[in-house]
Amino acid sequence: MGTLLLLMAVPAAFAIIGGLLALSWVLECSVLSPQSMILTAARSTRSDPDYAEQFVAREIERLLSSEPRTAPAARPARAQS
Repeated sequence: MGTLLLLMAVPAAFAIIGGLLALSWVLECSVLSPQSMILTAARSTRSDPDYAEQFVAREIERLLSSEPRTAPAARPARAQS
């Protein structure tokens, strides 16, 4: 009985850790994402409109500055006939 319980405890521990990781990923994507925070600040009725505007502008600027910039695609050279 003791060894069976021990054998079942190991997969259960992995399942619990995996569940916690999945839950934290879902919360990070849906609640703590910058887009979600911007929408929450913009929709809030209790905050000052000036604060919401400043917050949204600051977060958008931060998002835009953190994205990698890619050079525009070069045009293919024309074949001269």
